[in-house]
Amino acid sequence: MAPILYKVDASPPSNAIRILAEILGLELELRDLDFGTLEHKSTGHLKLNPMGTLPTLVDGDFVISESHATMKYLLSVYGGDKSEALYPSDVRTRALVDQAMFFNVGIFFIRLKVIVLPAIFGDLDGPTEKHRADIDEAYGVVEAYLADHAYIVTDHLTIADLSVGATTIAMQPLHKLDPARFPRTAAWMARLEQHPSVKKILIPGTKILGEIVNGAWQKNKKL
Repeated sequence: MAPILYKVDASPPSNAIRILAEILGLELELRDLDFGTLEHKSTGHLKLNPMGTLPTLVDGDFVISESHATMKYLLSVYGGDKSEALYPSDVRTRALVDQAMFFNVGIFFIRLKVIVLPAIFGDLDGPTEKHRADIDEAYGVVEAYLADHAYIVTDHLTIADLSVGATTIAMQPLHKLDPARFPRTAAWMARLEQHPSVKKILIPGTKILGEIVNGAWQKNKKL
């Protein structure tokens, strides 16, 4: 039986998991939750994922949430000969992959959430100057990570690129990256956008997210 992924198409973490599954050739049973009605906070979903977040993966009798932990799990169970490239076993390389993913969950993705959630569920009518400055600061971290390699940690794709890339690309409708200021990040993002699974999953998801947030901004400006 295929693992079940509870997700929404506009969610960058959900899309990172789906992209990894495609790279691994792993079929997932996709189940959409209604984010607008807070279905991910419902009693039923909280029994699976007490954090009430997305995505949530159910693999038989095992349940895991938080996208970065889920990617590591999927690689351990289903990665096969693709695991080494995507999550290298060299101690220092793996530590740098982890560092980038912890940056994503602890800093970068939060700077997306503080724009998206107050727009959808509150009265935010656009990013503030502080929001823009904080996002630019995060872009600067990505730029520094890319100083020596074509991708975040190495010269090939790892799960660090999937997690940080999902956030970076999803951020574009909210606060577009300045390629003159962050040229390495712009070039890296362009490479990611050419990946077949990114084209199939993340680009359409980003379009949906942008439409939702920009629609909420326009509505809130009329309040």
